[in-house]
Amino acid sequence: MDAAILQALEKIRCPFLDVVFGIFTALGEEMIIAAIIAVVYICFSKRAGEQALLTVMTASCVTAGIKGAVRRLRPYAAGTVSRVEIDNPFVSTMDLDADMSFPSGHSTASGGFFTTLALRLRRPLAVLLCVLFVLMVMLSRLYFGVHYPTDVLTGLVIGAGCAFLWQLVYCKWYGARLYVYAAIALLTVPFLFIPRTATDSMFQVSAITLATAAGLLIEDKFIRFEDTANWLHRLLRLLATGVCAGVPFLILHFALPAGQWADFVTYFAALFAAVTLAPFLFKKLKF
Repeated sequence: MDAAILQALEKIRCPFLDVVFGIFTALGEEMIIAAIIAVVYICFSKRAGEQALLTVMTASCVTAGIKGAVRRLRPYAAGTVSRVEIDNPFVSTMDLDADMSFPSGHSTASGGFFTTLALRLRRPLAVLLCVLFVLMVMLSRLYFGVHYPTDVLTGLVIGAGCAFLWQLVYCKWYGARLYVYAAIALLTVPFLFIPRTATDSMFQVSAITLATAAGLLIEDKFIRFEDTANWLHRLLRLLATGVCAGVPFLILHFALPAGQWADFVTYFAALFAAVTLAPFLFKKLKF
């Protein structure tokens, strides 16, 4: 069934659909979703952004661990179908690890984010749009020949499942939410020392999860910035966060030798600074 679906989609490929599905697969890119979450957290709703962040990062930890353990060949690598070759700043099918097909990271991230959005908004039109966006992201991965249907369905289950889990935590145990997240972050560490699961993706996901867990605990305990409706302040917050994350990232990226632990330190420092130093500046400079 997996192969039959992919081969049917392969037959309808054309330049127009390449563009259409390229747009939707970009929506599932973890960096794009991370940027959207950052904007929500910093500029519009701290609570909603935080819940989306915890959901997506938890789901990404699960997916990264499974990917490394299973090592399923992607459809194009297994000869099931060819892949659509796209390589631009937003979407690329050319730099993928051939044996990291199951589950789909795009489906995990989009499923987690848009399910969280639907659970918070609870308006029929908003829920419908969230469902459509996720389904189109999933379909785009099949169209490009980089995932099997079971990959995207499993990713959706992980993402949506984490969204429901965190919705429950936020409703029932809000005060303990960051400690639960910190415990999940710590559980990623052993996977960094198991050869099969110690992938580049696992190192990055672990670093980001640990950094945001530590940073959010510090922010919640000592800083506690508040939402703003001032558009100038929102812009200043984005700029400050970009600088706080970008400066340590660039310094460490060029100063440290290439390697997984260097990437770990770089991502940890950048995210930790963004989650702690930037909010501190919001409070001190009153924007």
